[in-house]
Amino acid sequence: MVGIHLLLHIQLNFVKMAHKFSFIIALFLCSVNFGQQNEIKTDSKITHVTVFLSGAQVTHEARVSVPAGSRTIVFENLTQYINKSSLQIKANNEAITILSVGHKINYLKSHENDKRLVVLKDSLEKIRFKLDIRNSHEIVYKEEKIMLLANKSIAGEQNGVDIEDLMEMADFYRERLQEIETKLLDIKTSKRNLNKTISRLNQELKSANSQQGKYTTDVIVKVAAKVKSTTKFELSYITNQASWSPKYDIRTKDINLPIALTYKAEVAQNTGFDWKKVNVTLSTGNPAINNTQPAINPWYLAYYNEYKAKKNRSKGRMQYASPAYGEVLSDDYNADIKYDNEEKDKSFYEEGLSSADFTSITQSNVNTSFKIALPYTIKSNGESELIEIQNYDLPVGYQYFAVPKADQDAFLLANIIEWGDYYLLPGYANVYFEGTYIGESYLNTNTTDDTLAVSMGRDKGIVITREKIKDFCKNARFAGKKKSTRGYEIKVRNNKPKAIEIEVVDQIPMSRIKEIEVEMLENSSAEYDETTGKLIWKLTIQPGETAEVSFKFQVKYPKDKNLSNL
Repeated sequence: MVGIHLLLHIQLNFVKMAHKFSFIIALFLCSVNFGQQNEIKTDSKITHVTVFLSGAQVTHEARVSVPAGSRTIVFENLTQYINKSSLQIKANNEAITILSVGHKINYLKSHENDKRLVVLKDSLEKIRFKLDIRNSHEIVYKEEKIMLLANKSIAGEQNGVDIEDLMEMADFYRERLQEIETKLLDIKTSKRNLNKTISRLNQELKSANSQQGKYTTDVIVKVAAKVKSTTKFELSYITNQASWSPKYDIRTKDINLPIALTYKAEVAQNTGFDWKKVNVTLSTGNPAINNTQPAINPWYLAYYNEYKAKKNRSKGRMQYASPAYGEVLSDDYNADIKYDNEEKDKSFYEEGLSSADFTSITQSNVNTSFKIALPYTIKSNGESELIEIQNYDLPVGYQYFAVPKADQDAFLLANIIEWGDYYLLPGYANVYFEGTYIGESYLNTNTTDDTLAVSMGRDKGIVITREKIKDFCKNARFAGKKKSTRGYEIKVRNNKPKAIEIEVVDQIPMSRIKEIEVEMLENSSAEYDETTGKLIWKLTIQPGETAEVSFKFQVKYPKDKNLSNL
């Protein structure tokens, strides 16, 4: 009887414990369910990007239905390349208060560019299947060829062969072998083309894999809503996986006409997400560089350590003494962008317009922005494409320029006046003259000059020679010193039908050593810069005429020394 009561007591306790455990589980599930109900997950759409010289600010928008009370909104499927300190969120609703903004890497969701990878892998699999079929056909035809060649005999050892049977079999072997060889050649060509396609697809696949981020980012925003409403949220951040650089086209038909300058931008992005039909602004800013103003520290002189310098030179690299501490420092110290053709207004093409006609320029205190009023689709492939942002007709003055010591061709320069009004940045330019591509030049806008010189290429209609004056070039000894005299004659012939103005530049050597004395003897009325040794002649030459200039100098130096570069 006691045993029965004990058993009932144990069962009763077990039931109570089971009820308590079930209650705890139910409470936990309710809390989880409540937490899930309290969290709102949403995707957002990229609407605008501001691309800097390095980096870009990406702006997303999303409309979210927010119930009254405290809620957590999770913006999913964002690039993993987010500068976390640049993250900003705005709610277009005064009834919404943003309490906090956080972020986390989502290791479970991959980029939308996975779709591109799937397409590439599927195409690769289909091409490989075709290659396998061609390989199997090749094996069959080769086996048939072996069988035919192995069974050429049509008679026994004792019996002869009828001539008609022989001719019939010969025709059969010839025709069939020809067919087999033709098929094998066709298979060989087909396999070669398929292998080329496989190679290209593998390269595309490798490129896509290297360009794709592995993960996505979730931005977690906690909000408090006074009333239930549908609110537009704007989310922005800086990413370093984008950039743009200037590129120019320079065209002119004649040296008496202005040049037409097309200002373009090479834009690329590799965030892992395509920017689909977004508004684009190009900025000359660069958030990637340090924006803190520099400071200057005391400059302490130190003795030159000749022993250390020699030791470092013996290691095969030149090194320098630090002016601050006298230590030795090494040299190391010192998208596819396209218009949406299906949806773009046809008049855009019919009127011959370009994106430059839809670009407005804004100048702030520190940056210049080019806002393009056309939506663009920029793929995340890391490849640079061009956007045309401005067109200018620039009044210029043309001039020929030559440095015969370095290059005996004459270069046509276009000197752009008041170039600072055009917001130009340093960059390479494709030069076209009289409808012909001349080559590539460089616009160096890092200058304080009033005019910007652009090389329009070489002009073979001007012939230049630079030769030593042999009778004058001598070496001698005088008063315990060596004396060397040098002289050069420059001839410039104008074979063009018009008169030309040309600036010819040469130089004489300079000395930083007291014992080496350089003296100018003759310079044909050149402009002479004593600090650099530069000689400049500005010549006007009529058609068919030749202008001649010359210069002479002498160098004196100790008799027990030799000069290496005279």
